[in-house]
Amino acid sequence: MISLKNITKYYSTGFVKTFVLRNINLDVEEGEFLTIMGPSGAGKSTLLYILGMLDIPSSGEYYFLEQKVHRLNEKRLSELHKNFIGFVFQSYHLIDDLTVYENLETPLLYKKIKGSERKGRVCDMLDRFHIVAKKNLFPNQLSGGQQQKAAVARAVITEPKLILADEPTGNLNTKEGKEIMELFKELNNSGTTILQVTHSEKNASYGQRIINLLDGWIVD
Repeated sequence: MISLKNITKYYSTGFVKTFVLRNINLDVEEGEFLTIMGPSGAGKSTLLYILGMLDIPSSGEYYFLEQKVHRLNEKRLSELHKNFIGFVFQSYHLIDDLTVYENLETPLLYKKIKGSERKGRVCDMLDRFHIVAKKNLFPNQLSGGQQQKAAVARAVITEPKLILADEPTGNLNTKEGKEIMELFKELNNSGTTILQVTHSEKNASYGQRIINLLDGWIVD
């Protein structure tokens, strides 16, 4: 599904290059649940953002579903992201002035899905994630766990092939965090590929493989 070849990311200030990722080589099979771990500043989130096509590498090759991502223009990158990738952030990134229902409906509007199907999909997600009673509430009226459930529901409502999760339980208590990880495991069992960034060994145990990053390098 994914193949990274010698991916490097750096920022230039004058004549000085600050490297964030160095010669990353990584293959991910469809249906895997993979965890990226490492200390702060190791490059974990940058790698996730490149995988999600929200950032571009300085050099190297990225293949996604056999497409040469590193050669695509911005419009095509946006289409790939929209059609195949769901992103879950630590800080939820729900739209504050939309209700839970409207937040879930938004990605379906972007994909121009018809009204009756939109309604059906939103209702299915509300039921699946046990947030039917919260559908008319705004994000600031929800607990952290409820907001993250809504964020995960929004990420999966378009039925993406790949879910990328950046510290998805970082702001949650133990019970809420476990609920989110159980949801990810359920999604993975149904065939969705998942890559998560986490500091938590417990969260990592839900996946099948761990990639360790240190100072921008993959280490054993």
